[in-house]
Amino acid sequence: MNNLKYISAIRNGDFTGLPIAGSSTAVNMTGNWKFFRPLLKPKKAPCFEACPLHIGISDYIKEFAAGNHLAALEILRLSNPMPAITGRVCPNFCQSACNRTDFDEALQIGNLERALGDFGLDHPHPGNDKDENKTAAIIGSGPAGLAAAIFLTRAGVKVTIFEQNTAPGGLLRYGIPAYRLPRPILDQEIDNIIESYKIELKCNHRIESAQLKKLTAEYDVLIAAPGLSRSSIPAQWPDIPKIKGALDLLAAISRNETIPGQNFVIIGGGNAALDTARSLKRLGKTVKIIYRRTRAEMPAYPDEIMEALEEGLQIQEEVVVAKVAGTGDALNLDLHHSRKDGKQITAGDFLETITCDFLIAATGQESGTDFKDYSPELLPAGDFAHGAASVAEALASGRKAAESALEKFGLLADYPVSNQTTEESAPITCTQLHLNYYVKKPAGKTPQLEAAARNKNFSEVNLSLTLDQLADEAERCFHCGSCTTCGICWFFCPDVAIAINHDSHEAESPILFDYDHCKGCGQCAEVCPRGVIEMEEDL
Repeated sequence: MNNLKYISAIRNGDFTGLPIAGSSTAVNMTGNWKFFRPLLKPKKAPCFEACPLHIGISDYIKEFAAGNHLAALEILRLSNPMPAITGRVCPNFCQSACNRTDFDEALQIGNLERALGDFGLDHPHPGNDKDENKTAAIIGSGPAGLAAAIFLTRAGVKVTIFEQNTAPGGLLRYGIPAYRLPRPILDQEIDNIIESYKIELKCNHRIESAQLKKLTAEYDVLIAAPGLSRSSIPAQWPDIPKIKGALDLLAAISRNETIPGQNFVIIGGGNAALDTARSLKRLGKTVKIIYRRTRAEMPAYPDEIMEALEEGLQIQEEVVVAKVAGTGDALNLDLHHSRKDGKQITAGDFLETITCDFLIAATGQESGTDFKDYSPELLPAGDFAHGAASVAEALASGRKAAESALEKFGLLADYPVSNQTTEESAPITCTQLHLNYYVKKPAGKTPQLEAAARNKNFSEVNLSLTLDQLADEAERCFHCGSCTTCGICWFFCPDVAIAINHDSHEAESPILFDYDHCKGCGQCAEVCPRGVIEMEEDL
């Protein structure tokens, strides 16, 4: 009570008997009054949900922004083992779903992934020393086959890949042009994988259906990921050498073979059509794409369509080839306006007859195998399993096949997964975030080669951002549905009933609530920038 002499009102005799606690108010369990209590409930980020591989994107971006590139790479590789490739060729499902789109501009996740992937080219995968005495044979070394091999070897399974071509990669090598995926990047990414995981790779080994029985006897599991390496040629076209499939032509270009002819017409509107046309232009050929629908309906990636137009590619819309006839060294094509007949598109009014050296079909893909008729024990993966799709979807399919094999072996329990929540719930939306805490900032723009220079060679079109630009870009991430221990809930808590646990590595425990003193006012849930605090009834 000696401290009372310093209170002038008491010293002067103005107050007597003033009630002053002699101990901390911590002994008053005010939390007993509450009817609701706060809980930390991490939610799915829309980028995580949209990604076929379910990558913990906000987790690795957090490490990237802090300059911890190796830690960020480790998180990224946990779900996506070849980011230097996907960072270049993925259509960025994650980016399309980014909540930042409704605020200013989507986060450039693809560029961040590519940067970490390129960083990882000089930092091989850690590999795995497990040995479970299980073996797997994989047919095909495309993205699905490689993914299956990686996720199996991480669990200690010995893997052998059989590849029919002289080099691994499948459509990564023989279907995607070098201006989109430079071959040194592809080679180093695959070499790192093969060497780090001690995968046995047998190139120039085409597996026929008659060999499958022998393989199933030699290996504990057999995964088929041969891809769809052949273009479908319309049945009504004549069977002549002047008509080729887009994938065959892309493979020939990838092998640096001489491409005869000068004037090419390509039928189709997908990525194969655009890749073939842009590749031929780089070889000095005259090229035109004919598509039966409008340009807006083309299934090719929008960025690739825009780049092709910048390069001067001609795209003739709403036109069909009604008749193909060979005349000596050339082909005559009768073009008609397309006409919609219900869900079908047929030939309408005659338009013109044009001449070309080669007609290229880019209207679909098919497999050259009959593996599906063999045995239910064979696990299909990639395009062979689900039809033509993106590289990310092929990787996810390869991972799924590996998981099926690991479940058969009883090894799935220790399988490494992303730290992101996988509960069955809708991803958090922009309206559930508190955007007043954020500042609008435009996204970094990917530099590109000038269009005039692109047609002269196969140099990479999309260039990389600088590390400083990427650090700024990483700071733009909202980290939707994930606690970042920002401390705003602690700052606004009127009962000092919140503590920040910065050393926590668990998604559910970076915030500690003192329920003995929390009155359940809900202020913390109201101010949380990322919508991860919820109130529940305190029973």
